[in-house]
Amino acid sequence: MFDFLQNLEDSERPLLGPNFWLINKTGLLLPKTNFGKLAYILVHEIVTFFVVTQYVELYVIRSDLDLVLTNLKISMLSIVCIVKVNTFVFWQTSWREVLEYVNEADKFERNQTDETRGKMIETYTKYCRRLTYFYWSLVFTTFLTTTNTPLMRYWSSPIFRENLRNGTEDFPHIFSSWMPFDKNHSPGSYCTIVWHVLLCAYGAAIMAAYDTCIVVIMVFFGEKLNLLRERCKKMLANDLYNHAFVIGQLHDIHVQLIKQSRLFNSLLSPVMFLYILMCSLMLCASAYQLTSATSTAQKLLMAEYLIFGIAQLFVFCWHGNDVLFKNANVSLGPYESNWWSSSPRVRADVLLLCGQLRVRHVFTAGPFADLTLSTFIKILKGAYSYYTLLRK
Repeated sequence: MFDFLQNLEDSERPLLGPNFWLINKTGLLLPKTNFGKLAYILVHEIVTFFVVTQYVELYVIRSDLDLVLTNLKISMLSIVCIVKVNTFVFWQTSWREVLEYVNEADKFERNQTDETRGKMIETYTKYCRRLTYFYWSLVFTTFLTTTNTPLMRYWSSPIFRENLRNGTEDFPHIFSSWMPFDKNHSPGSYCTIVWHVLLCAYGAAIMAAYDTCIVVIMVFFGEKLNLLRERCKKMLANDLYNHAFVIGQLHDIHVQLIKQSRLFNSLLSPVMFLYILMCSLMLCASAYQLTSATSTAQKLLMAEYLIFGIAQLFVFCWHGNDVLFKNANVSLGPYESNWWSSSPRVRADVLLLCGQLRVRHVFTAGPFADLTLSTFIKILKGAYSYYTLLRK
């Protein structure tokens, strides 16, 4: 495993190496060949059609509350997954621009010789690796949980096994979706199992690729602000440098950072808006099934799925809140420099830089919510409210 992870490192992409590898393998970044593009797009649209069949099945089973909740908590995550895929493919050019900016800006920082900034870069690189691999592990665990839920239900409930034998219970499947053949009897049931496992693996890979890439980019934007503040502290420390040129360079760095963060937000915001809309209902359905489960095994599986949903939302909101906090602090950098000992002309340039650094940007989830911890808490409160209503 260690050798495999080491092979994911890329000297051309020192920060995004593993993330770039996975978004290429999953087809979020389309290959350059026309055949490769068509093949990946075809796979994406087949999965999109499958998610539509989940909602068709949801209408068919609307009279069974337990089946509706099982379908709902998975189909809501599925629709978010296909929206992530299709928006990434549709806005491919813009995503490539953001990824290229992050890679080049990160390499620019690594080429500097300042010891303090070098330690900062090493720290956030290690943090991004740990976060990426932890999230991949969490997604893989959720994949195993989702695919083994029907099996655990079969093993843990003698009554269910007996009902399955006498025909009063339908064959348990991973997803509740429409199929063009009899999915409750052999051989259709086993074909459905293989199909569902493949689709679940695809969804898990997409979630791992998209989410970790997004979070690493958010971490980089926050750390870039920290590095910019550190540069501002020392911009007047050396009298041999052209102070006007140094200040102008810092101004340009911040302008480009704000431009790219706004572009990044325009790509992310619609997806997060849909996710926040779905999240409260998904968490509510998971919590309801957790409390209504009869066996310990089922409770453990439901608890893991609920933890994944909360962790996924928390990661986005935490790092969005972190970037907002660092946005507020970057303007302190010029005041921590030796501006007071400079000439009036340089002081005027510093004042202009201070004005630019006050320009802030916050990541949003549509037009109504920001990606902050307060939004995370509101969603949990909303999910709990829906849960108590459903219990009554």
